[in-house]
Amino acid sequence: MVAKSHGGAAKAAPLSPAEREELRAILVSLRARAEAAVTRKQGELKGEDAQLFRDLGPTGDWALAEAEFERDMAGAAQARDVLAWVKAAEQRMNSGDYGWCEDCGAAIGYARLSASPAAIRCVACQGARERPGRGSVSR
Repeated sequence: MVAKSHGGAAKAAPLSPAEREELRAILVSLRARAEAAVTRKQGELKGEDAQLFRDLGPTGDWALAEAEFERDMAGAAQARDVLAWVKAAEQRMNSGDYGWCEDCGAAIGYARLSASPAAIRCVACQGARERPGRGSVSR
C-alpha cells in the first residue's frame, strides 16, 4: 500500500492489505443494505401517500397520520444519508484516502473503522466535534 503524505511528511499506510479488504467487504455489504433500505422506504412512502390521502391513516386522525408520514420521511432521509456516507467511503478507499482523518491527517485506525467503516475522522477529532457547543456529526 502506498504511503500518504500529510503536510509534506510521508506517513505509513494506516491499514494492512488484509484490513483494507475486510473493511472493503463491510462497505460493500453496508452499501447493499443501505440501497435496499432506500428502495424499501421509497416504496413505503409511495404506498402510504396514497393511503394517507384516502383515509387519513388507519385511525382517521390527520395529526397522527401526518406524524407517521414525517417519521417515515425521516427514516428515508436517514437511509439516503447512510448510503451517501458508504459511497463516499468507497470512493476514499479507491482513491487511497480511506483511513486518514479529514481534520488532522492522522491515521484513523482499524478499530474505529471496524466500528464505523464510513468514519472520516480519528477518535480525537471526532471527540472534539462532539463536545458541547460544537455540534455532533458521527462519522
